[in-house]
Amino acid sequence: MLCHLSNCHDELQIGRYLIEMPKLILLALVILFSAQLTLAESSCIYQDGERMIRQVEKLTDIPERYRREAKCFKAAPQGELARPEEIKLEGSVRHETSSTEIGRFELRWPRKVEALFGRTPQRALSEAARAVSRAVRKGGFPSNIEKLELDWQIVFLDETLPEKQVPAYLISNCHPGWMTPPANIYIVAQRVAAGCNKGAQSSSKVADGELARVLIHEMGHAIENQLLNGKMGGDRMQAEGFASWFEQYGSDFSPVVAKGAAREQYYSLAKASFKSDPDGPFMFNGSATDYARASMYFNAVVSRYGVRGLMDVYKVIREQQLSLIPAINERFGWSTNRLDDEVKRLLK
Repeated sequence: MLCHLSNCHDELQIGRYLIEMPKLILLALVILFSAQLTLAESSCIYQDGERMIRQVEKLTDIPERYRREAKCFKAAPQGELARPEEIKLEGSVRHETSSTEIGRFELRWPRKVEALFGRTPQRALSEAARAVSRAVRKGGFPSNIEKLELDWQIVFLDETLPEKQVPAYLISNCHPGWMTPPANIYIVAQRVAAGCNKGAQSSSKVADGELARVLIHEMGHAIENQLLNGKMGGDRMQAEGFASWFEQYGSDFSPVVAKGAAREQYYSLAKASFKSDPDGPFMFNGSATDYARASMYFNAVVSRYGVRGLMDVYKVIREQQLSLIPAINERFGWSTNRLDDEVKRLLK
């Protein structure tokens, strides 16, 4: 399940740099994570070439060279997330179909959420799609992304989520948006407009900006899925890092987000992360500062080599079945320490 920076609660997402990881410690992690796992019906953990512990949903998601030492286990049933078109909405409901620059959208929303924003969900979606289209056509993205044409299924929900159609862990946390491949997006309107503080609703202008960012972030997940040929694994740090970077990049093309505002917020949070933990090891646990710090790996590559350089990294990920950090090392020869130095350079 892929989500967004705003109001993130901690969730079980594994990604940690370690100097040494003996098999006994890996086994201990299996015992710990099997007791806490909530994000999938099954899960596997393994250590990659950069001594980073990764979590994926199934054994076949692990590069073949690491499968022998991987450990897999099942989680307690959590229920399945219904498809957007199947979600039950209360009250008066709107259903719109539209063609945009990045594909055809099927959109549903309860009319009562319209009061939270200055724009209707349909207009907000159209503007976000236009911003994404402009972003990917600016240069550097491969042709299949520049000509993105997906069938999007999108639903806006209100704060009363249908318990039989939305897993408990999504109801209990405060994520404002989720994406499931290939292009299914769920937006919880109140969480966008007011965060976790139901009594502190933003103005409609601020809420429109937040909604644009959430939509661009979730569309970023769909773009990464296309970059990986539909083979997104369970590397949460990479997935959320890419979507958070794309949110910063794409938001600059939105008419309702001040240019540089998303980047400024992420950079501020990343600075806080490095201030509290300057030398690592970095464990991605799903907090807002974790999203920001993860996005900085992508910003570092783009700062030096442009979007085209980042796409070169994804070509390595795709063709050699590497995770992000080893792929950056393979393409540019950056060690983990060099990558952290590049990030710190940007944050000065």
